[in-house]
Amino acid sequence: MKPIALLLVAIPWAACTGPAAAFTFVDGTTVQCIARGQVVEEKFAPAGDPAFYNRTALAARAGDGWQITWNQERLLGLPPEIRDFLFFHECAHARIPTENELEANCAGLKDMRAAGRAGVAFEARLRGYFQKDNAYWNDTFKCANEGAPPAPPLRPVG
Repeated sequence: MKPIALLLVAIPWAACTGPAAAFTFVDGTTVQCIARGQVVEEKFAPAGDPAFYNRTALAARAGDGWQITWNQERLLGLPPEIRDFLFFHECAHARIPTENELEANCAGLKDMRAAGRAGVAFEARLRGYFQKDNAYWNDTFKCANEGAPPAPPLRPVG
């Protein structure tokens, strides 16, 4: 697994429409996903887009890179911790790359831990949100607890 690189920028996006310049965590830190040395483009799905009716986000190949498309309405309806986790999950799709949801969950949680954005309290809230005895989430945590964690560098800008 290659380490994730997050580039900090100073452009909040939560109230924007159209292209998303970067992702803003619950603590106000704004980052971009970097996969194989390239910034992963982020954008918002148009309001009412039927492809995003039941989807919060989608990481998909775009040309020679990847793009994350966010359903802003659904994203903002989630608890802040879940939004933060989803950034790492979607970025993992591009970083690994994988289309497998469990792999993206596992890598995303490992990356989140390595970035200092997950811990016992956070993970308890994550488990609580997704039901403690959910086999899919149990597999996510089991996988994330195996192997060496990545070491994503965080670089402040400005």
